[in-house]
Amino acid sequence: MVNEMKDAGEKLKDREGAFGGPGVVLTEEQARSRRERNIAIGATIALLAVLFYAVTIVKFGAAIINRTI
Repeated sequence: MVNEMKDAGEKLKDREGAFGGPGVVLTEEQARSRRERNIAIGATIALLAVLFYAVTIVKFGAAIINRTI
């Protein structure tokens, strides 16, 4: 039973051969477009995080400072 087990490297080699190559190869324009889109998504997520933080601080207001511990 132990002899039938494969390590991760062998599994990757088997998988690579099954698909017949390195996978999808993007053109220069597609790679640039994907990078720009990823940057836009990252910036949007960062802005949403800052917005949620700001709204939370504004909503709690002075109650954050004047709380009993």
